[in-house]
Amino acid sequence: MSADSKASNSKFLKGTLILTASSIVVKVIGSLNWIILSRVLGGEGIGLYQMGFPIYLMAITVSSAGVPVAISIITSEKLANKDYRGAKRVFNVSLRVLLLTGLLFSSSLFFGADWLINNHIIRDSRAYYSIIALAPAVFFVTFLASFRGYLQGWQIMTPTAVSEIVEQLTRVITMLVFADLFMPYGLAFAAGGASMGAGVGAFCALLVLMWFYRRLKQRLQKEMAEQD
Repeated sequence: MSADSKASNSKFLKGTLILTASSIVVKVIGSLNWIILSRVLGGEGIGLYQMGFPIYLMAITVSSAGVPVAISIITSEKLANKDYRGAKRVFNVSLRVLLLTGLLFSSSLFFGADWLINNHIIRDSRAYYSIIALAPAVFFVTFLASFRGYLQGWQIMTPTAVSEIVEQLTRVITMLVFADLFMPYGLAFAAGGASMGAGVGAFCALLVLMWFYRRLKQRLQKEMAEQD
């Protein structure tokens, strides 16, 4: 086995361990959050909070639809051939595409909340606030997917791991704070406040990924300069 092959395998193993560890941390935080949130909202409030999530999950699935994996694979191929400009071009195109799809589906969820309730797709009108509170999260989650895919294409897994932990932590804190803050106005508002956590968490994760991307961009500029 060549030295390059050993280094690649070691990097892959390290990346896998990082993602596994972050996944465990995220799941633990999420489990603790459900225990605390259920005490704040109660059974009925949790029900209202969860009503918007199937629509939200469908929106983020369709808006990104396997694009991050494709970005990662194509970027890896470009880097294997030392085509750094090609890798950068892949990221720039995907970023614009996901920006547009994120805006489209986020706007659709926000402005379509009334339609979902009036047509009894969502049967409880009190879930309206939960739905519109999730709309910004669709945009941020879709947009940050391009950064995760690109950085993973470089076989840099730390940004994904750190962003996932930051996203979960800020999401949980925001959920609990806003659920408690809006509780005096009723369960519908409290559930909507809890739903705001998804958007705040995704936004903070995006900031983390942009910071890592900026560092990588400096490295990329050096690599391209050496090729000239």
